[in-house]
Amino acid sequence: MAGKTTYRTPEELAAHIRVARGLEPADLVIKHTRFLDVYSGAFLPGDVAVYRGRIAGTQQVYQGRRELDGSSLLVVPGFIDAHVHIESSLLTPARFQQMVLPSGTTTVIWDPHEIANVRGVDGLRWALAATDGLDLDVFVMLSSCVPSTSPERELETSGAELHADDLAALCDHPRVLGLAEMMNYPGLLAGEPDVLRKLLAFQERRLDGHCPGLRGKKLNAYGTAGIHSCHESTTLEEAREKLQKGLHVLIREGSCAKDADALLPLLDDYSSAVVGLCSDDRNPADIVREGHINWIVDKALRAGLRPEVVFRAAGFATARAYGLEDRGVVAPGFLADFCLVRPKEAGRWESGLAVEAVYKRGSLVERAALEVASISSRTQALAGHGSNLRLAACTAADFQVPAAPGLLQQRVRVIGVRRRQIVTDLLEATLPVLDGSVRGDVSQDVLKIAVFERHRGTGRRAVGFVKGFGMQRGALATSINHDSHNAIVVGADEALMAVALNRLREIDGGIVVALDETSLEALPLPIGGLMCDRAPQEVATALERLRGLAKTLGCTLEEPFIQLSFLALPVIPSLKITDRGLVDVEQFRLVGTVM
Repeated sequence: MAGKTTYRTPEELAAHIRVARGLEPADLVIKHTRFLDVYSGAFLPGDVAVYRGRIAGTQQVYQGRRELDGSSLLVVPGFIDAHVHIESSLLTPARFQQMVLPSGTTTVIWDPHEIANVRGVDGLRWALAATDGLDLDVFVMLSSCVPSTSPERELETSGAELHADDLAALCDHPRVLGLAEMMNYPGLLAGEPDVLRKLLAFQERRLDGHCPGLRGKKLNAYGTAGIHSCHESTTLEEAREKLQKGLHVLIREGSCAKDADALLPLLDDYSSAVVGLCSDDRNPADIVREGHINWIVDKALRAGLRPEVVFRAAGFATARAYGLEDRGVVAPGFLADFCLVRPKEAGRWESGLAVEAVYKRGSLVERAALEVASISSRTQALAGHGSNLRLAACTAADFQVPAAPGLLQQRVRVIGVRRRQIVTDLLEATLPVLDGSVRGDVSQDVLKIAVFERHRGTGRRAVGFVKGFGMQRGALATSINHDSHNAIVVGADEALMAVALNRLREIDGGIVVALDETSLEALPLPIGGLMCDRAPQEVATALERLRGLAKTLGCTLEEPFIQLSFLALPVIPSLKITDRGLVDVEQFRLVGTVM
């Protein structure tokens, strides 16, 4: 990235200098305020002057064509999401900005590996085109692991494969910062050629990490490869070791993976310059109800962290980590991306955060204008592609798990769900056998789960068992299935699992809840089976309704659909299921369901 200033002509530069000297009025002046100096960690008094999208001056008195009394407010840098999959909002980027920009997020760093797994290079090109010209600045990290595991291992089937040459062709795009999360850390540690070629192709750029639980010499090797960040830490001890080994730690608070409570104590005067904040996967209902990066800031303040430390991490740390030298600072020459904030209760930051106004390049963010922008930049579908779900209709017979001959009970491997985490446990259970097929057992909270390949029309499927949903009846199905995004279904009844999956096929992707054979509700996601172009509040309401219906089935998970979608990601320990079968992530190999 260029430095903090990118003036195009001597005349433009001269105009900014005149305003900074006070010889001409600024476009906007926040008067009598205090602003965060991220370098000293102090809140300094004075004016903040803005001219043509940049901050022209601070501290001294300025006159402006428009002046705003900021005496009761603080000026802090706009928030930056260090790692996000916009697809998890279920919305197009233009719709996504309608939610996050008014909450204070002025920049995001997007890894579009959901749409890349479905549509390959076309998906990456779509991601870049769909974010061009938005008010929200969207920088892109090119997806490093499509699929998430090396194809030679045959652990999963994605809709595409991206190799080093595919990614290198896009690396010169002005909004591409580098290589996205290197999830295939087993492949990196093993020195797999395609993994190493990708790292070498981007070694002059940022290399994002993804290494849950990696410690010691393996973490040393990961850092030696040039990886500069990780958003997968779940304990303070793990995060501190990653910092000690030179990685930027990103504190994540998604809809399922919620690490802020565990990791916020990491923030202090020193670490807040290198520890950023991210949402990773956050659904629209949670963003509408709670917030985006402002939600993490709010949690940190309510936990008693000092505001200067929290606001520094929320913008400056990520800007520096990704070489975005023109933002993250309230100082002359930097982009006028800032928030006007205050504590919810006067003088008490422990009461939480109130964002009073957001300015993007010096202009006030207005929800009505974002609505107009979203309508004018609609991206309904990916041209040149057919059905999202290349699936045949299924029946209850497709969910059978053959038992060993003659048994009335069968010992099986079971995926153990952890609440609010995407890591799982490798469990075992003894389940009943009926007509030669192993059945789930709701009394043990063990349900059937299945993944059906949806991209290539292979008809391949795998059926297993999962514990932790709490469902007593019904079924849930979705085409969101990290990261290969095949169709996944979980249920207490094989017949209803078939009903749910067939409905998912009819709507060509989305989310389905089956209460019984005739009572179904769905949220269609026509863009790759991942996203839709609808108003955020409308989608949030629909998702809340589906979550409520899942609860009536007995589901005890707060976010059942994201939790379900991550049960197929074979690079997050310990036991997962793909269209190929059960994957023991620790051993990085397929294992049988029946023991």
